[in-house]
Amino acid sequence: MAIKIICDAVSNLFKSIVKDKNLDVKVMNVKVNIGNKEYNCYDDDLDVEEFSKHYYEMMDQGEMAKTTLVNPQEYIDAFEAEVSQGNEVICFTMAKGISGTYNSALMAMNEINEKYGKEMVYVIDTMTAGLGEGMQVIHADELIKQGKSFKEVVDEAEKYKLSVRSDFTVGNVKYLIKTGRASKALAKFVNFLKIKVLLKHNDESKIALLTTAIGKANAMKKLANTVIEKIDKKVPHTIYITHCNVLEDAEAFKQLLIDGGITNNIEIYYYDLVSGAHIGPGSLAVFYLAKKGQTK
Repeated sequence: MAIKIICDAVSNLFKSIVKDKNLDVKVMNVKVNIGNKEYNCYDDDLDVEEFSKHYYEMMDQGEMAKTTLVNPQEYIDAFEAEVSQGNEVICFTMAKGISGTYNSALMAMNEINEKYGKEMVYVIDTMTAGLGEGMQVIHADELIKQGKSFKEVVDEAEKYKLSVRSDFTVGNVKYLIKTGRASKALAKFVNFLKIKVLLKHNDESKIALLTTAIGKANAMKKLANTVIEKIDKKVPHTIYITHCNVLEDAEAFKQLLIDGGITNNIEIYYYDLVSGAHIGPGSLAVFYLAKKGQTK
């Protein structure tokens, strides 16, 4: 019997990342539709990193991207495939406050656990998205490889998620407003073209306003200062920066962190296609472990 990890495509764990980090995880596919064409985010034939450039360029030109949920039956099938082999499953999903994916996984978990008469599947609301979810998956994979039990991994994963902080700034807040991923209160900033909003995932698994800044340069500085102030320097960990086709901004942001005294390993990736559809081109996010009391 083994412990298996399942997560959704919003984890930002592209196949190249899974391979590079030697992760034993299953990423549930999610479909995106843009330009009247449907794509499977984790299709073997899709170069996610290369496609991301085209994807965000299309959005920048006015195309709206639409995404699908992982439905309960897909989770049931994925859980059953593992549990029927005697394996236990820990499933990570994006924040329940911004998607129905968590509820789909929960429904599937309840059906499988009831069928087998014991807890074989456990679902974790990561309270975030992107590599905030991905960080939690990577950590759980490390715990399993250390020989931790199912309960030990679950308990530590539930604690670990409370230390993960996700902060980001968007190119245009209209995408979050249109897709209902942010409060309508943020809409008042849309008409002020020089106002940049800085956002975070809060303890209600929703997106909340962190602060505002005048212009992109100031927004980047404020975002960097937030990380420098709140990061837990006592716990070695990788900082992840993701971007929606603004690599130069991501590199500049990384340098701001280094100039601010951050010595952590810092990795940069394209933002995942699913949540990227809701934050839009020009957006940049950072994921890291925060000091106690500084997570949300």
